[in-house]
Amino acid sequence: MRRVRKKRFKRSSHLGVLPLTSMIDVVFLLLVYFLVTSNFAQPERDISSAVQTEGGGVQVSELQPQVIDIRKGSGGGVVFVIGSHSVGSKEALASVLSSLPKEPGVAIRAARDVPISAVAAAMQASQDAGFVRRSYVPGEE
Repeated sequence: MRRVRKKRFKRSSHLGVLPLTSMIDVVFLLLVYFLVTSNFAQPERDISSAVQTEGGGVQVSELQPQVIDIRKGSGGGVVFVIGSHSVGSKEALASVLSSLPKEPGVAIRAARDVPISAVAAAMQASQDAGFVRRSYVPGEE
């Protein structure tokens, strides 16, 4: 009978050579992936507002802004109403606005059936009169 010898496998202390080219490719692709998918833009909540207030807070003024109501006139035109004054043209509106205090600003409110050109005319008249603070307030339903 023959004896069957078991072969002993020697563990070599030499582990072999790692392929560095493949590893460099993988690292490069991961780097490119993270660069492409990352967001470098500043979050919107951290962006400072374009509207800045003086003194670091909201200041309450005793004066209320002037309110210009724009309505449809009886003849099909538009009427600009400021308090008790009613005028029908941009020039007349600018002359009425020039006599009012400029500090509180002006708010323009238009009815739904008024053309946008009337709102633009009121904005321009308030700028011509010297108002720095101008705003548009949507009309009531």
